[in-house]
Amino acid sequence: MLSVERQQAVYEYIRTHHSASVAELSKHFFISETSIRRDLQKLERSGLIHKTYGGAVLVQGDNEVISLEARQQVEREAKAIIAKKAAALVKNGDVIFLDSSSTALSIVPHLSSLTNLSIFTNGLRIANALAEYPQFKVYVLGGLLNSRTFSMCGAITAQQIRGVYANQVFVSPKGVDEKGNIYCANEEEAQIRQMMMELSDHAVLLCSRKKLGQHAAFRLCGLNEVSSFVCEESPDEYWTELLYSSNVDLL
Repeated sequence: MLSVERQQAVYEYIRTHHSASVAELSKHFFISETSIRRDLQKLERSGLIHKTYGGAVLVQGDNEVISLEARQQVEREAKAIIAKKAAALVKNGDVIFLDSSSTALSIVPHLSSLTNLSIFTNGLRIANALAEYPQFKVYVLGGLLNSRTFSMCGAITAQQIRGVYANQVFVSPKGVDEKGNIYCANEEEAQIRQMMMELSDHAVLLCSRKKLGQHAAFRLCGLNEVSSFVCEESPDEYWTELLYSSNVDLL
């Protein structure tokens, strides 16, 4: 097994069990504890885990902003489905905002058949992915760089957003609680996303089922401020009724 493949396997084991010791991983994968420690160091640098004394735990927590690389490893299948559904809402000639989320990044390949789009984003990885499509006008919102999330935030970013108006904005939150409050884990990201929503005709929420019933430190908005709710599959009856009562289209 190649080292990269082994590291992915170690991560999947930790993700399933939430934590693991070096001795446990060494025994499970039939490799030395020294090799396991090196794997854990690389996984920690990627933001996927936290090393502990004698082992590691999965990065988690409602109010913790994990790296973009880590977020790309989580719920891949759900994000792929959500991204495809969301991209279907975009039409030729649209002006759209994409936030800096890993789910928004997953939308990019599904836009390839469209033309004459103007896309504004504060996500550097998203802008880089969009550069593959010369038929788009891609505007990168500058500001203070967050090296973990590859996103731009702050006063400069906010100032640039004020000069733009979009047909749609695509936002991926940290969670949605039972009262219909939508949350972000980062204050500055919440501010930027709020501005994008205020300056768009339609706000599209990209939200997997696992985020339902969750909350974080910073309230983004209420469900009644969202036009469409994109999920990988239909949520439970409670949530479908809440969306209906909030006049939100479920996709």
